Amino acid sequence: MLLQISVCVVAVAFVFLVFYLIQTLKSLKHSLDEITSTMGQMKTEVTEISSDVKDVILNTNEVAIDMRMKLSTLNHLFGTVQDVGQVLHELSSSVKQSASSLIASVKPTEVSKKTSPLNGKLKAILQGATMTLEIWDKIKVKKSSPQTGSMK
Repeated sequence: MLLQISVCVVAVAFVFLVFYLIQTLKSLKHSLDEITSTMGQMKTEVTEISSDVKDVILNTNEVAIDMRMKLSTLNHLFGTVQDVGQVLHELSSSVKQSASSLIASVKPTEVSKKTSPLNGKLKAILQGATMTLEIWDKIKVKKSSPQTGSMK
């Protein structure tokens, strides 16, 4: 009889064990179904995102190519501006040298012709040219010096 009771207890314990094992397996199956569903959604979202990323990369490449072309154009423009600046500098230097040589050539004749009325006009013209050159030099110095007040 003891053998029958123990077999009965083992059978009941086995039934409880199988019942809890079935409950655990159902819970595990439900979790795996959710994971499978989530993975499917992630797959479609990753596909959509990857196509968007490809579009962004293509647009970025196009913008980079456009920027390179425009910078190349600007390099030519800055080279041209530099050339113009050099030409203007040479021109102003030659005008300054011409004016100073004119003043130097007129001064000796000025001493010999003090009484001439034309001499007074010539002196005024030379003084005006000298003052114009001095003003021109001051303007060039102001333009070439950095302006800290306007760079804020």
